[in-house]
Amino acid sequence: MTLQFAGYLIMLLTNLPVNLPRALSDFFVPFPILEKVFVIIGLLILAYSAAYMITKRKEGLVASGPYRLVRHPQYLGMALLTLGLTSWSVWILNNTFGIGFLSSSQTIGVWFIELFAYILLVYIEELYLSRNYGESFKNYKSQVPFFIPYLQTQRADLDILLSILDPTILLFGLIFLHTHVPVLL
Repeated sequence: MTLQFAGYLIMLLTNLPVNLPRALSDFFVPFPILEKVFVIIGLLILAYSAAYMITKRKEGLVASGPYRLVRHPQYLGMALLTLGLTSWSVWILNNTFGIGFLSSSQTIGVWFIELFAYILLVYIEELYLSRNYGESFKNYKSQVPFFIPYLQTQRADLDILLSILDPTILLFGLIFLHTHVPVLL
C-alpha cells in the first residue's frame, strides 16, 4: 500500500530544491477543488493512521484512534487519495486535449484495479488479525466498520460490495460534476 506513495516521496525528496517548488506550483494550479480536498483528506488519514499504528502496535490489537472508526483507515486514506488523483487526472485528460499516457477510461480502470487490490489486501490482513488476535479481533470486527466509516454490516460480502460501490459513486460523481459544473469545480 505505502510502497507507491513512498516511491513518489523518495523521487520528490531526492532532488528537493528542484522538485518541491514545481510540486507546490502544480498543486496550486487552478485544477478542481474537490479533488484537492480528497487528496488532502486521504493523505491526512493515511499519515495519521500510520503514525498511530506505529506508536500503538506493541500494545496488541489497535482498536482506538482512527481504528475505532474503521478497521483499515490506512487503506481508506489511500483510497481517498487515489480517488482524488484519479479524478484530477481524468479532468486533466479531458481538459488538455487528451495529453497523457493513458486515456480517461484506462486511468479509471487502473484506479479500479488499485481499489480491488486494496480490498484484497484488507481481506488478507483480516485473516492475519483473526489468527493472531482471535476473539479480540472478532469482537472488534463486530463493532467497527470494515472500510467506510459509520457503515457497519455484519456480512463480509456486503462490506466488500459497499467498499467498492461507495468510492465508485464518489469518483463518477466528481467526473459528472466536471462535465456539468466545470467553472465551480
